[in-house]
Amino acid sequence: MPPDRASLTAAVGAALADLQAAYDDRDRALAEALGINRTDLRCLDLIVRGGPQTATELGARLHLTRGSMTTLIDRLELAGYVERQDDPHHGRRKLVTPTETLFEALRPLLKAAVDNGHARLAKYKVAELQLIFDFLRDTLSGQSAVVEAIRAVGLRSPESQAAPLPR
Repeated sequence: MPPDRASLTAAVGAALADLQAAYDDRDRALAEALGINRTDLRCLDLIVRGGPQTATELGARLHLTRGSMTTLIDRLELAGYVERQDDPHHGRRKLVTPTETLFEALRPLLKAAVDNGHARLAKYKVAELQLIFDFLRDTLSGQSAVVEAIRAVGLRSPESQAAPLPR
């Protein structure tokens, strides 16, 4: 007998949680290999995949203050992973840009992930790939809503953290 919808839905949810944990492990290993912290890695991801951006744009995406962004960019610049370049469209702005040093460091670190991903996706027909893409896009959209909901609730006060949760 094939699994019912409820058990299959639960299994997909569990598989997504396992995948999230695996990506978390990968990101931790990648940050360690690059000699940076996880927030620095997230910043690099934003500029590698999204292109050069201003410190203000990156700070908004990372939810960091201007001072924290300056410190973060200084660290990445010192490591040789980014550089500040003049914005060709705005004379007074600087863009945080990934360097060739970063790409040279990433290539061998990510080769296995890229090769593995291509091999797995090669098994699927175009229609199946479209279904997978639609699911992932919808899941991403849903996660954005979850993040907003978590931020709306905010952190519990220190007094409530000390109290036991009701059972």
